Amino acid sequence: MIPESQLMLTPDQKNMIFENMSDGVMTIDAFGTVTYLNSACASIFEVENTEKVTGASFADCFLSNKKNRAFNKLFEECIKNNKRPEKTNVRYRSEPGSSIKHLNIAISLLQPTKSESEDEKTFPGMIVLIEDTTDRFTLRQREHDCAYIFAGFIICTSLFLLAWSLIRFTLHIYLKSSTYTFIIECITFALFLEIVFMTSFSMRDIGLVPKWTKFKKNVLETLILAAIGCLLLLLSKVILNFIGIRIKTYFIGGSLHGAYIYIYTSFIQEFLARGVIQTCVKSMMRIKYQKTFGIILTSLMFSLMHIPLGFYFMACALVLSLILGYIYERQGDIWGCVFLHWCCGYIGMCLYF
Repeated sequence: MIPESQLMLTPDQKNMIFENMSDGVMTIDAFGTVTYLNSACASIFEVENTEKVTGASFADCFLSNKKNRAFNKLFEECIKNNKRPEKTNVRYRSEPGSSIKHLNIAISLLQPTKSESEDEKTFPGMIVLIEDTTDRFTLRQREHDCAYIFAGFIICTSLFLLAWSLIRFTLHIYLKSSTYTFIIECITFALFLEIVFMTSFSMRDIGLVPKWTKFKKNVLETLILAAIGCLLLLLSKVILNFIGIRIKTYFIGGSLHGAYIYIYTSFIQEFLARGVIQTCVKSMMRIKYQKTFGIILTSLMFSLMHIPLGFYFMACALVLSLILGYIYERQGDIWGCVFLHWCCGYIGMCLYF
């Protein structure tokens, strides 16, 4: 039989176990002083120097931010009432302006000594086990937001196609292409309001804030791609004219006013396709080749909204959306896609539509 003394862990072994834990561990004595916190706990609470916290008052270090109401109340009631609370999920912000963390906290009271056990109101100290559930909470929140936005998009698209089929095939009314473009812009604006007021998505999440670390690289890449795309479109028109295939009676159309208007159209459509649809589809799909399927499904749905403009226009919208979907994943914001959409999309319409 192994002696009991050999089964006991040394202080170094205990410290090694705590330091290798993914959850935070903190001990507070009967005077409310922090006596120990492991590396995981220091990381959760964003403590750079554990020596400054060890030996300091727990209330002064962690309960000073009054906005952490649930967090503060949990510990204040435990210390005041000398009662072990249930395992609780709370939000915590280390300081104003820092990111909010979601913590799952379990508190165990230390066993009081015999002299202290006579007074039940004496706080004996506690051990705190802290699990950082921020990533898990964010993932659930994003899935909820994406499902909400996706449902709104499906409803708007269904009503749009239903109204188009009624007007075109039942009432036999033929509307201008600008009318359908305006309807798409209205749908996009409605989804933008939904994202801003009803979800947790930030402007960066939906591609409206550029990544400044890649800004110069993205600008150069966008300009090169725009030049190549426009040259290919012009070359294709020259070749078609040379072999006798004339899609238009004149070589090129459009106007300066149309170019101005299409800037707004490009931004609205790219925000809808990339910022809304592609972001939501990619976030909801937890499969292999997640980004690829996100680009393909986004492009199919985006081209579907161009059915009223004809098959060839819809096919061109599909090809352009596939290319821009890849650019969006590569650059991380919609601005390069907006510029490419404006250049290639408007030149393409002037040449072929």
